[in-house]
Amino acid sequence: MSNEKTIMGVNKIVSLEEVVKERGIKEPVFSKGLYHWVMFILSLYTRVKEKLNIDFESFVILQVVVSHSLYETNKLGTKSFSDLEEQMEKITEKNYLNKRKLTFASIAEVLQLPRETVRRKIISLSKKDILSFNTYSGIKLGPSYKTIYKDFVTQTTLDLSSLVNKWEKSGALKNLLELAK
Repeated sequence: MSNEKTIMGVNKIVSLEEVVKERGIKEPVFSKGLYHWVMFILSLYTRVKEKLNIDFESFVILQVVVSHSLYETNKLGTKSFSDLEEQMEKITEKNYLNKRKLTFASIAEVLQLPRETVRRKIISLSKKDILSFNTYSGIKLGPSYKTIYKDFVTQTTLDLSSLVNKWEKSGALKNLLELAK
């Protein structure tokens, strides 16, 4: 797993003011869009604590494992929500083996966390059957992830849809998309 995608170097930091000025874009509708984004993040944080009963750092570790699983899955072609649900069933089976396995060290490197912290949190997640790990297959999604996918991912997708709709209604989405050009 490459660490390059997760590191933001000084040369990658861009001034929003400079981009807007350079591209001749009118000042973006920013405060409403930012407010809706912050509310989305706060809702996500609260749901992680209340619904999944895990801390946010453990949630981010889980997302690295999900990301790895999706990366491997997408090599076989993109999937619909229901197709992906079936794939998650396969991934959580004990005999499923990724070609490239995740380790404590690789996750620690990606997240820039101490290896011991990652190990401790993965052990905690494995006790809840959210993740599983062994030396043969590495770290992968556990049997309880099926429920998380079905319930938590569904709600997060609906919340994200609501966020994008609010951005579109306020004009923030149009301005955000223009920044990328």
